[in-house]
Amino acid sequence: MDKGFAMVIGMSIAYIASFIGLVLAWRSYRKHHDLPANLNHKRQAGKRGEK
Repeated sequence: MDKGFAMVIGMSIAYIASFIGLVLAWRSYRKHHDLPANLNHKRQAGKRGEK
C-alpha cells in the first residue's frame, strides 16, 4: 500500500471517529440539559397555568 494512501485512510478514520464523538456529546448534552429556548417556553407556560 502506498504510504500516502495509508495516511489518507488513517486521517479519514480519525475524522469519522471525531465526528461520531461530536454527535454523541451533542446527544448527551441535549438529553441532560434543557436549551434556553425550552426553559423560556416552560416559564411562560407556567405563568398561564399550563404544564
